[in-house]
Amino acid sequence: MNFIEQATTLLNGGPTIQRQFFLEPQTEFLNDMIQHLGDADPQVRDELNYRLLIDLVQYHILSNEQKQQLIDEIVSQNLLLGTVGSKHETTVFQRALSTEWLRLLLTEDQMKSELGKKILEDALLLMERERDLRAYTEDGFAYSVGNAALLIYVLLQERQEYTTYAAPVLMAIQSNFWKEYVFTDDEEERFLSLIDLLLANGIEEDLLVEWIEQIFDRLEMISQYEGFSAHFLKGRTEVLQFMRAFYFTLKFKNNYKKLQSTISIFIQKWYKI
Repeated sequence: MNFIEQATTLLNGGPTIQRQFFLEPQTEFLNDMIQHLGDADPQVRDELNYRLLIDLVQYHILSNEQKQQLIDEIVSQNLLLGTVGSKHETTVFQRALSTEWLRLLLTEDQMKSELGKKILEDALLLMERERDLRAYTEDGFAYSVGNAALLIYVLLQERQEYTTYAAPVLMAIQSNFWKEYVFTDDEEERFLSLIDLLLANGIEEDLLVEWIEQIFDRLEMISQYEGFSAHFLKGRTEVLQFMRAFYFTLKFKNNYKKLQSTISIFIQKWYKI
């Protein structure tokens, strides 16, 4: 059987057939799974390969050694960052699915190890450098930035190095305001979850106030140098969309009054422009 035939048999066969198959190491088949992780065909990539992985994780089919093989291949082949920077290409599915595979495969101990540190830092770079910001596409679900944010959240929560990674997290979030793209699929919610995690674990409110001021300072600078350019208009829309969501999140929780006040002042100013 070729890979597609074997994967279909395993997916349709359920946990009993899957468990029997993976009693052997199945090194070659696992390598094939990685090779098809970002397959251009959504039926192979999403409906077959990714769904099979979910089964294997959900039903605890894979041994620790088999999961380690998948993780090692994703990391050694640099699937998170190897193609970052490309736009409107099928490589976005490789980056987006790599983050999801790692999130599903990593154990708590791995997240806290040096391996977890490397993956966290790669995920931060991915969120910062990603240029293909599509979510739903005619070729399937991309969502690279959103998936990266979720992987960062999980890793940061396990590692609890909030002070160390506060600045890189905020930089990665902010970078997405200036890419001439306005998010439409709840990416801001993923960003706000990261900020909420930082605030809940001792990051100073003043740091976030300064961050917000820097964002609007940059928006002001772009306005002065470029006028009503696409860069400015898309950036303005994305910043205000994010800040509105941030403001109401804080208001509903009825805390961080200084942050609320700062955001409110800037929103009022920029809605008048």
